[in-house]
Amino acid sequence: MKNLTKIIFWVFISTMIMYGLMTVLQPSQPSQIKIEMDELLNDIDSTIVIDTTIIDSPIILEDSTILTVCATMYHPVVGQCDDSPDVTADQTKIPNIDSCSHLCWIAVSQDLLWFNDGPIRYGDTVYIEAGHKTGYYVVRDAMNRRFKKKIDFLESVGTEAYRYKKATLYINS
Repeated sequence: MKNLTKIIFWVFISTMIMYGLMTVLQPSQPSQIKIEMDELLNDIDSTIVIDTTIIDSPIILEDSTILTVCATMYHPVVGQCDDSPDVTADQTKIPNIDSCSHLCWIAVSQDLLWFNDGPIRYGDTVYIEAGHKTGYYVVRDAMNRRFKKKIDFLESVGTEAYRYKKATLYINS
């Protein structure tokens, strides 16, 4: 009962404050604050230049490593992973194996990882050109040692299998 009284009190106080603000800043009388905000926004609008080229294309630095790899996909299930398929090699937990394609995570073959003198570390963001999967991905997992120059896209359970024999992997150093 005591908590209900406090809640009612604060709802009443906040309602009164909102009413007071609304009557002071009536739409029929433009306040000095509104006029100054409009002028500021007009100044900002005239100086903003929107450039979408970064969104449409990858950012490739001069010292980027560019590799041609085979790109496939995998589901986080025991048959395609180890006995803990919902935990990646960098110990990140996959929140939901039935809906994980949106995470944009990949596994890479171990020859590409830094501890085998490769150019990639866990957590690196790479750009991949591979058909409908072209885009930025975070390296979270590793593949079995038998694979070389290969990447795997993490896909939700039930996604149909696909493969790109020649995908381009851009690694910014």
